[in-house]
Amino acid sequence: MCCGAGEIPVSLESNAVCGDNVTTERFARKRPTLILRQTDPIIVIRQTDHAFLSGFFARELGNDQFERPEPFPSFCLAAAEHDNGWQELELAPGTDPKTFTPYSFMTVPTEEHISLYQRGIERVLKADLYAGLLVISHCMGLYDRAHATIPGYSAKYVKSQEQHLANDFVQRLRLQQLRLKVDLRNDLSTRPFTDEKLIKANVQRLEALDRLSLLFCLGTGEDSSIEGVPVNDDGKEVDWEIRAAGLGLFTINPYPFRRDPLNFAILARRIPKRRYIDDADLQSVVAAAPFFNIHYSVRSHFASSGSQAAGF
Repeated sequence: MCCGAGEIPVSLESNAVCGDNVTTERFARKRPTLILRQTDPIIVIRQTDHAFLSGFFARELGNDQFERPEPFPSFCLAAAEHDNGWQELELAPGTDPKTFTPYSFMTVPTEEHISLYQRGIERVLKADLYAGLLVISHCMGLYDRAHATIPGYSAKYVKSQEQHLANDFVQRLRLQQLRLKVDLRNDLSTRPFTDEKLIKANVQRLEALDRLSLLFCLGTGEDSSIEGVPVNDDGKEVDWEIRAAGLGLFTINPYPFRRDPLNFAILARRIPKRRYIDDADLQSVVAAAPFFNIHYSVRSHFASSGSQAAGF
């Protein structure tokens, strides 16, 4: 993909850690989803590209004020791959038969949401146990009712008749999490990173980067904040204040990244905002839509004065 000078491309065609030989046909009965900006035309962004942007932010995280997360490679892998279970579903996006509109990632039924996250967790665990532990912990948080006010969090969309499915899944994840901690503490190379305070801080960092990536993918353009971001592993936390400062330009205060400014682009497509007859209708339109880049630049509060906005 084409980027301007000094700009980092953060799109990815296929970013699963371990590919499954799963065909699109297997998911034809399901309701595949995408990130949708309800503009006219609709802007479509893949969930896996959102996750890859989270991974990009993870690799840039750390400066004089913010400690770099450790173990750094495992943390970056967890951030980039925490949504890789969506990959097969994105090959065949689905239409809601009640509204004749594309399903969004916020409306996927709970049973399918659980299935795709379990698949993604198993992939990450094959590559890195510590990264898998972080993804499991992050996934458990998705079903935490305390997070239900945050855009994109699953707890907000779980129907009452499906709550038992979410509860059972979280219980299975909790047991898997406990077994992983035992395995990691028995390994001399990972034991230093299994302190509960450190695990909690890394999960909070992952959650913060996930939310930051979603803000840009959803493209609200509004000022917002992300609370409880760890500054270090000793319990110190701050709130990120994200402010729009021009077309494609945002400030973050306090600023967490090693480069200032930080330029990046999100891969997207445009499709007509209309009723879609069925999945095949939507899939043919999405497949024919060309990709384009949405450009952004983030800067520190103090570096933003007089700077030029990134273009679209």
